[in-house]
Amino acid sequence: MSTPPADARRADLDWLRVLAFALLILYHAGMPWSGWGWHIEAEEPLDALRAVMRFMNRWRMPLIFLVSGAAIALALGQRSPLEFVRDRMHRLLLPLLFGMVVLVPPQVWVERRYRGQFAGSFVEFLPRAFDGVYPAGNLSWHHLWFLAYVLVLTLILLPFFVWARSPAGAARLDALADLSARFRLSWMLALPVAATLLWLQPLSSNPNGLIGDWFGLAYYGLFLLFGAVVFRAPRWLDALARDRWFALAVGVATWTALNLIFIRGEVRPRIAADERLWFVLVQAINTVAWLLTILGFARRYLVARPPFLAAATEAVYPFYMLHQTITVLVAWGVLALGIAPAAGYLVTVFATFAGSAALYLLLIRSRRWLRPLFGMKPA
Repeated sequence: MSTPPADARRADLDWLRVLAFALLILYHAGMPWSGWGWHIEAEEPLDALRAVMRFMNRWRMPLIFLVSGAAIALALGQRSPLEFVRDRMHRLLLPLLFGMVVLVPPQVWVERRYRGQFAGSFVEFLPRAFDGVYPAGNLSWHHLWFLAYVLVLTLILLPFFVWARSPAGAARLDALADLSARFRLSWMLALPVAATLLWLQPLSSNPNGLIGDWFGLAYYGLFLLFGAVVFRAPRWLDALARDRWFALAVGVATWTALNLIFIRGEVRPRIAADERLWFVLVQAINTVAWLLTILGFARRYLVARPPFLAAATEAVYPFYMLHQTITVLVAWGVLALGIAPAAGYLVTVFATFAGSAALYLLLIRSRRWLRPLFGMKPA
């Protein structure tokens, strides 16, 4: 297959960014009906929706970190490390702090109201919004944990990113890309993924809380690195495009095995100790298979840059920051009205996208002082 031009490579990355975060919004809108426990929970879960969400669980966040790794490598460019760190603080830390102060408190207030832990209005809740650390207290970053992890991982891995752009680093990575394209070395990613699942996950605590989450840092760091490396090598991406059907077949086969052998239709499956090694290996291969499938099909088909793609790419960050607050507020109302589960989910999805779009288009996009708070570049 011929190599698409450089702008097409950026097109597939932008497509993946837009689609990955759109799926994240669809996923979070389904959490009240998942039966797994969330900030607010419906009494009647949607089993079919939970099955789809369980399928996405294996690759949705790895895909987002993979895309973020590619974006970090591109954003670094030829800037000095200090200049890049300043930019990351501006683009990640500032929106994180703003979100914790402005966007997350309404979510915590709804949860406290829903669980009977607070009875007053949001204005009455505000003086308590930063008392203690969630879940015992109210201060939290909720869905914005992703920003904290990307920031910390970027700082930790910055020496690698700087080395990768040097002539020596680029030569080494080009050689790795050639080997990977010839011998399908991308599948080797399943080994460190399985190792983190097998050894670090049982030792870690505080998922998505950063402190003590050694598994999360290592696991997502792997995908961040992989994204930074694979998207700089057209030959590597071309090889993934050629192997896309093979990767899809492996993904389907391993997902079938996970369901028939380990999950067996349970809401919260319990894996026996003597099954854990095999479960982890199949799960790791399944995750890598779907990522390689997505990358391969994106490289093959997502090469056009329609006019709306640039605008959609710019809107991703504000939509990500806004969406869960709107989802929680809307789902709270949907559950209070007793709307049927399937209809309630659809209403939540539509209202989340519509509300995010309205706030972005009418309030955020055109105001210079608001754009940085939502991670956007100056107009």
